[in-house]
Amino acid sequence: MRARVLAHYLAARRRVRPSHFPDRAALEAHQHRLLCRVLTRAPRRYAFYADLEPPRRRARPSGASTSTVLAALAALPILDKPDVLRGFAGLNIRGLDLDTCLAAARAAELGRDFTTTLGGLSVGLSSGTSGQQTAFLTSPAERDRWAGEVLARALPRGLLAGARVTLVLRAGGPLYESVDGGRVSFRFVDLALEPDRLVAQVLASRPTVLVAPPSVLRLVAREWGRRPAPERVFSAAEVLEPADAEAISTGLGTRVDQVYQAAEGFLGMSCPAGTLHLAEDLVLVEREPAVGTGDGGLPDCRFVPIVTDLVRSSQAVLRRRLGDLLVPGDCDCGDVRLAVREIVGRADDALLLRRAGQPGSGHAPSPAPFYPDFVRAAVLAVPGVVDFRLVQDVTNDDGAVRLAVDPPGAFDAAAASLRQRIAAAGLVPPTITPMDLEPRDPLRKLRRVRRV
Repeated sequence: MRARVLAHYLAARRRVRPSHFPDRAALEAHQHRLLCRVLTRAPRRYAFYADLEPPRRRARPSGASTSTVLAALAALPILDKPDVLRGFAGLNIRGLDLDTCLAAARAAELGRDFTTTLGGLSVGLSSGTSGQQTAFLTSPAERDRWAGEVLARALPRGLLAGARVTLVLRAGGPLYESVDGGRVSFRFVDLALEPDRLVAQVLASRPTVLVAPPSVLRLVAREWGRRPAPERVFSAAEVLEPADAEAISTGLGTRVDQVYQAAEGFLGMSCPAGTLHLAEDLVLVEREPAVGTGDGGLPDCRFVPIVTDLVRSSQAVLRRRLGDLLVPGDCDCGDVRLAVREIVGRADDALLLRRAGQPGSGHAPSPAPFYPDFVRAAVLAVPGVVDFRLVQDVTNDDGAVRLAVDPPGAFDAAAASLRQRIAAAGLVPPTITPMDLEPRDPLRKLRRVRRV
C-alpha cells in the first residue's frame, strides 16, 4: 500500500469517529479553516477566480474570522453545469480545455483503457446524467486521498482485517488502483461487459466489500445463492430506490448502503448504522430548498446541494449546484455530519405540471414540480409492476408523459395510480401514453423518470 494512502486512511479513520467532532460547532470550525485556505489559493490556481478577493486575515494565528470567510464564499457565483462547461479551462489548475479532455476521456472509454493523463492529471468522463457529459481531473495525490478516505469509511473491521473490494463501475484506472495487493485488494469489473459475464466475474471475485450500481446489484443478488454474505454492500452511481434496496438485501443477505459520488468528487457514504452522511469534513454543503408540490409544500425539507470542495485542487469546486434532490434525515450513530434519509433523484427530472384551478397554457401558468420519488411510489404500488420508465417532453403544453411498465399488461393500472397521486397533490394529471420498455445502456445511469 502506498504510504500516502495509509496516511490518508489513518487521518480519515480518526475524523470519521463521532468523538472527533463532538458537535456541529467543532465541525464548522474545521470547515472554516479549510475554506479559508481554499479561497486564499483560488486566485493563484484558477483563471476563473483570478479577480477573487481572498478573505482578509487578522493578525492572529486563527486567521480570518468565520464571518469574513463565509462572506467571501457567498460573494462567489453559484455555478450550474452549463457554467462549468463554459468555464472549464479556467476551473482547472492546468488550464486544459474541455474539448481536449472530452476527446481523451472518450477515447479511453472506447478502448477501455483508463490510464489516460493530460498535464499529469488523470482524465475521466462523467456519466452525462443531466444530458451533457463533462470531464473530471484527478491528481495522483487526490487519488491517494480518495482511496484512504473511502477505505476508512467502508472497511467494517479496518485495514488489518483485510478486504476484497470489488467495484463494478463504468470506468476503472488509477482512481481505483491506488490500493491493491496485501491485505486489501481492489478488483475492477467493467460495467460494459455482457450481464452474464459481469455477474460471473463478480461472483468469482468473492468480494467482502461490493460496490456497484443498484441495477447491477439486483442481477448479482439473484445469482448469489448460498454464498457467504459480503461484509458490506454499497450502491453507487444511481439512485437507490426502496424496492431495489429490499431485493438486493434479501438476495445478498446483508444491508445495502450507499456511496454518494459525482464528477464534483466524493460527497458521502453510509455510516455503520446504515445512514448516508455527507462528507462534510471534506466538502461544505449549502442547502437550496426545493420548490414545494401542491398546496401542502414539502414537509420533508428536501434540498438541492450546493457544494464547495475543501481539499481538491486539480479542479475548482466552489459553489457548484448539483442536480440531485436530497431529503435530510436523522441518525443516532453520533456523527454530526448531515444525515440524508434519501436521494430521491435529480431535481431537473421532476415532472412539471399545472396546478389545479390555474388557467390553461394560453395564460402561461407557473408549473409545479412532481418529483421522481412520487412517480415511483405511485407506479410501483400497483401489484405486479416490477419495473418502469417514464419520460416527459416539456415542449408539450399539457405536460404529457410516456410510460412503459413491466409487465406491459399493468399499464392501465399504473397510469390510473399515477393520475390519482398527481391529482391528490393538487396538480392536473397529464395525458399518459404507453411506450416500449427499451433495453438500457449499461454505461449510462438508470433514470426511471426523465424530463427531456
